[in-house]
Amino acid sequence: MEIPIVVPLKDAANSIFMGVNLARVPPQAGETVSVPVIHVKDLTEGILSDAESLETVEISESFQLGRQRLQTDDLLISARGTLMKTTVIHATHSGTIASANFIVVRMGENPILSPVLLNAFLQQPRVLARVLSRAPSTAQSALTIRDLETLPIPIPAPELQPVLAHFLKVSEDHYRTAIDVARLRKEEAMEILAQYMDLRDAS
Repeated sequence: MEIPIVVPLKDAANSIFMGVNLARVPPQAGETVSVPVIHVKDLTEGILSDAESLETVEISESFQLGRQRLQTDDLLISARGTLMKTTVIHATHSGTIASANFIVVRMGENPILSPVLLNAFLQQPRVLARVLSRAPSTAQSALTIRDLETLPIPIPAPELQPVLAHFLKVSEDHYRTAIDVARLRKEEAMEILAQYMDLRDAS
C-alpha cells in the first residue's frame, strides 16, 4: 500500500475562515436581501436541514458578503457549542452563510484532497480526539482556525480518491437507509401499541 503524503490542513485548503458574526453586520439600509443562515442546530449527524427551513436574515444589498457566501464543496466544522460537527455543502445550500459558530474550509478548484474524504477523515475517533484536545477546557469550549490549520492531513493518491469517496457514499447511503427503516418499524410498533392502549377510549 502506497504511503500517502501528509500536509497541514492550511496547505491542503484554499482558505479557512470563520462564519459570519451576525452581530457585526451593519444595520439595514436601503434595499435588503434575505440570506439563509446555517446554525449548529441545523446540522444533525452530518445532514443539514433543508435550505428552505433555515433561518433567514435581512442584509443590506450594499453589504458585501464576499467569500462568506458558501460554495458547493465547502466544509463546515462547528467550532462552538457542540464541537466538530461537520458536513460538506451541496448545491442545495450554495449561497447560504454559516454562523460565527462554524469554521469554513474552502478547498477550491482541483483540490489535492476531496472534501468528502476530508470530512470523513475529521470524523475518525482518533482525529476527533486529537482536535478536541487542542480546544481549551473552559465552560464554553471553542475551536479556532489555528487549532485546525496545523492538523496533519494524509493525502491519498489522486487516482484512489474517487474510489474511496464512492465507498464512503455507498456505506453512508446504507447507513441512512437502515436508520430510516428502523424509524419506520418503531412508528409501526407504536401504532400497534396504541390500538391496545389508547386513552381516548378510557372513561
